[in-house]
Amino acid sequence: MPTSPPTRCGDPECQELTTQGRCEAHQRKAWANRSKEWGSGSTRKWRETRARQLDREPTCRWCGSHDALQVDHIIPLSEGGSKWDSANLQTLCSGCHEVKSDQDRRQRTHPEGSRLTF
Repeated sequence: MPTSPPTRCGDPECQELTTQGRCEAHQRKAWANRSKEWGSGSTRKWRETRARQLDREPTCRWCGSHDALQVDHIIPLSEGGSKWDSANLQTLCSGCHEVKSDQDRRQRTHPEGSRLTF
């Protein structure tokens, strides 16, 4: 069966040629199995873990806000961070969480880039 000719990686900054859409370094993580990985009983476990984290840290760690709080994994799960370890959790408001998630994505796609910290 013939293969298609190589094209540039789908990552806008990458010059590598590939026949898969993205080069090996920029392949997206397969999240299809996430629900299996977390397991059926883990929704309750996450709610309990989240509640404990919000009790421990009731304001955004970065800006001190009390509004729209979310529990964030400091080291993302996609990078091997622990799902349940309280040392890997922090409370962020939705705005700071979005900034941090963007930083994490940039770090994955451009490892030489710098990370902003607050």
